[in-house]
Amino acid sequence: MIVTPSQMRTFEQNAIAREGIASLSLMENAGLAVAHHVLELARKAPGLSTKPVLILCGKGNNAGDGMVVARELRRRQWPTHTVFCLGRSFTGDAKTEYDRLMASEAPTFDATDSAWLRCDYGMVLDAIFGTGANKPLPEEICRLLLRVNALPGLKVALDVPTGIHPETGSLLAQHPFEADETLTFHCAKTGLYLSPGRFFSGKVTVLPIGIAHSEEGVSRTLADEELIRRIFPKRVAWGHKGTFGKVGVFGGSIRYRGAPVLSAKAAFMAGCGLVHAFAPAFQAEERPVAYNAETIVHLIPSENGHLSIRQLDRLFSEVNEMDILLIGPGLGRMNETMELVRAVIDRVRLPMVIDADGLYAFGSEDGRTRLREVEKPLVLTPHLGEFAMLLGLPLREVEADALSLAENFAREHRCTLVLKGATTIVAAPKGTVYFNLTGNSGLAVGGSGDVLAGLIAGFLPAFSDSPEHAAVLAAYAMGRAAEAYARNHWEGSLTPTAVLERLPRVLKESEP
Repeated sequence: MIVTPSQMRTFEQNAIAREGIASLSLMENAGLAVAHHVLELARKAPGLSTKPVLILCGKGNNAGDGMVVARELRRRQWPTHTVFCLGRSFTGDAKTEYDRLMASEAPTFDATDSAWLRCDYGMVLDAIFGTGANKPLPEEICRLLLRVNALPGLKVALDVPTGIHPETGSLLAQHPFEADETLTFHCAKTGLYLSPGRFFSGKVTVLPIGIAHSEEGVSRTLADEELIRRIFPKRVAWGHKGTFGKVGVFGGSIRYRGAPVLSAKAAFMAGCGLVHAFAPAFQAEERPVAYNAETIVHLIPSENGHLSIRQLDRLFSEVNEMDILLIGPGLGRMNETMELVRAVIDRVRLPMVIDADGLYAFGSEDGRTRLREVEKPLVLTPHLGEFAMLLGLPLREVEADALSLAENFAREHRCTLVLKGATTIVAAPKGTVYFNLTGNSGLAVGGSGDVLAGLIAGFLPAFSDSPEHAAVLAAYAMGRAAEAYARNHWEGSLTPTAVLERLPRVLKESEP
């Protein structure tokens, strides 16, 4: 379960109001849970406990958690240095914990006292802000983080690393706290899994703090191995090619001939029974497109190497024989091609995946209106730039609030949205959201999107009631294929073809 800081505050308030748990008890529970986890780390790495622990505290509840840790570790005879990064003026529960810490006579320092920097620490705990920061950090904290990141020792953040927006994962400092592990309380926070925050969070471990588990109002989850095994489609032993679905790939142009080829190959990898490609025919002297032998290719005569609205009637009857239609890979963005896309969306009653150039048919206000009126199952697969185009918003605004915008878009348009990125967000129309963390930078290459779209289309016949699961499985498997490649090769050399080659093994390993 993954929550926003606002949702977490609601859980805490409900625990206080309904369950009668004192807020100070929640702070004690959090700090003790961290201390016990740290002690377990030391048990597994005996040399760790021979060096002191540095605990960085801010001013709020996260600092209170850190002070509980300091007091408990001192009680267990593990030396600690607690540094107050924003002064010693505390209120509420944090003030109570400060008084208790001072009464324990544990060593404390102010951030301006450089003495604490001259120690060889086994561990550094970040309890400066937690979920309490949502704007650029003060300059003195930014300078402090630079010095702290250079210190020796295991780096552990409490709840959220300092310098990471707890909800969006955006950077609040140029150099955030670089955690090896983040110990987050009750539920993981969204910012820990969104980019770029996830790359500063290290391993994310959720610690219980005594709040009753509730999924009310929460619909975000990780696309992990357990989920994939649960949703993985079961093949029908007596099925035939019609059983596993017919996928039509509608794309290609004189400039982008290979895109639908990659999509068609990927659709086969996803287990569909038949793949048809609908692409423009080129002049006889032009280099032919190398579709795999299994693909049934429909070459549509064209005057300029692009599909256009003039070919609608010819396409209509053939396309309607499919079970699933993927539209967009390599289409190009000529006006007459965009008209054709909008007409196909209006007239064809098939579940569809809309990718790449196909999305640009809906970048105008009229296009957005038509998209909202579509009643058939749709899966849209934009990257951030394409998503900004669909929304009619500046890219910077979309980057700052991608998760919320994706959730709202899927709900309002009654579609499955696959927002591609370092963390791929799959948002379903009824509010469920999945975070896919598999993959690496090798996927940032032309043709990757064509493979992903083809995989989704190929899986869709097996997920007629839950298209979001087709998208989740496709994103997960593609990421795993990229990771498999990188185990023996430089990830920068990854190509879409190399991804396709590794998909069968990845899918076999994911099968329950």
